[in-house]
Amino acid sequence: MGRGGATDTFKVKDIVTGSTNTFTYKAGTVLEEAEVQTNRAIYLYNAGETYSFMENDTGEMHEIDAAVIDDVTSYLKENLDVHLMIHEGNVLGVILPASINYVIEKTIPGVKGDRAQAGKKPATLET
Repeated sequence: MGRGGATDTFKVKDIVTGSTNTFTYKAGTVLEEAEVQTNRAIYLYNAGETYSFMENDTGEMHEIDAAVIDDVTSYLKENLDVHLMIHEGNVLGVILPASINYVIEKTIPGVKGDRAQAGKKPATLET
């Protein structure tokens, strides 16, 4: 604006509900920072649509709905060390380790002569 003060516009995603909102603030406005803890935990098992995790330090159990962590559920295997993002007692997400070792349960044999480039073939992992 010509004579108005400077403003900052933010497009943010609510990490609890998943909704996206746009906010406009005057320059210099101080925003409150959310306290999100990252706790070490172990993935134990899933029972239908819930996944069970246990914190390493406290032994506290967390039952998380699949809808909350749907982006990582295909990578989880039993006794996997992960980190849980917790805000006000609610688990917001799961942080996977940088690398995970899986066992290939089934694959088809490679085709002879298909070696001009790296061979690609479908495989089924343990998860």
